[in-house]
Amino acid sequence: MPRSPSDYDPLSPEAVADPYPIYARLRSSCPVLWHERLDSWVLTRYKDCIAVLRDPARFASDARRAGQEAPPGAEHPSLQGLDPPEHTPVRDLFAGALRDQAMSGLGELVADEAAAAFARLADAPSFDFTADVARPLALSAMSRLLGIEPPAIASIVALSDAVERAMDAALVPEAIGPAVAARGQMNDLMRSWAGGGLRPGLLAQVLDERHSAGVPEAAVWSTVRVMFLAGFSTTVSAAANMVLAMFRHPDALERLRDLRLLETGVDELMRYDGPIQGTSRICIEATTIDETRIERGQVVLLLFGAANRDPEQFAAPDDLVLDRRPNRHLAFGRGPHACTGTQLARIVLQALLGSMLQLPAPLRLAGPVHRQRRATVRYPDRLPLTLQAS
Repeated sequence: MPRSPSDYDPLSPEAVADPYPIYARLRSSCPVLWHERLDSWVLTRYKDCIAVLRDPARFASDARRAGQEAPPGAEHPSLQGLDPPEHTPVRDLFAGALRDQAMSGLGELVADEAAAAFARLADAPSFDFTADVARPLALSAMSRLLGIEPPAIASIVALSDAVERAMDAALVPEAIGPAVAARGQMNDLMRSWAGGGLRPGLLAQVLDERHSAGVPEAAVWSTVRVMFLAGFSTTVSAAANMVLAMFRHPDALERLRDLRLLETGVDELMRYDGPIQGTSRICIEATTIDETRIERGQVVLLLFGAANRDPEQFAAPDDLVLDRRPNRHLAFGRGPHACTGTQLARIVLQALLGSMLQLPAPLRLAGPVHRQRRATVRYPDRLPLTLQAS
């Protein structure tokens, strides 16, 4: 059991392999923990995490509200880096554009492309689900949503990887430089979209409506960059986590073949092993959490992965309960910064898993699973599978 902040290392082999027993120990022994290396307070209980998410008046996403400079490469904050009232028109613009997209058609596209991918891979001795299925489908879905020609997948994987690594910058400061460069490359790519003629889609709509919404162009492009890379990354990681969880719980896999459970099943899989393990806020007004004083300017890290296994909120939190209701997990966040693409994520993941569950031959694991040494974004970056009989 951790007896001091130094005992918790989010990048230790134990934490990378399975952080949930560590989260449980932290929740019971020190739920509000000062971590010297992270230079932040770490919260592991559901009630504390959701209280912070719902209180942007005291806990900011925008570092400038605490008198700090914006992080490198984020001088023009996106939707996720703004707070009300500046946040509100940007969110309304993008949320409205998302509502106007043909989401059901996107789900059908993903299902068809998934079926085609599995058919193409059926005769292979093995394949990598993450590289051969999840990434191409995520790129296709995000490109279709925005109304752009899909970029080269290798370049997007590299850009996404650099940004993912920088989400652990407090632990791996050398990741900051490559992430700043990746944002610059993504900006160049977006300029090519704007100059190359846009198809009907979210990007064309927000650019057309931003003037009437009173949203600066810089905020639009920053948000598009974050939406594209985050949408790609979280779709890939969520899909890989879900597939791996089902292989490790064969009973759940069999239950999920009843496709009526897909809707609640996807939400439960997101709760059980979500791709984003946490997020942070900056305290802008001294306050207390569980009788612990939090000073202005201090960072508070909310461990979603821990909150989503909190027995005070979820019965049998370490069990995979595919028909769990209610299921108020934090995998998509909560409060004003809740993920605007929640509906999109659910549709894409339900379509992908539904296609997989209807395969004529069952998928099987075909080798060891590999995870990168990451703390914030959790998923197997190599997930070897086969459709061949044993």
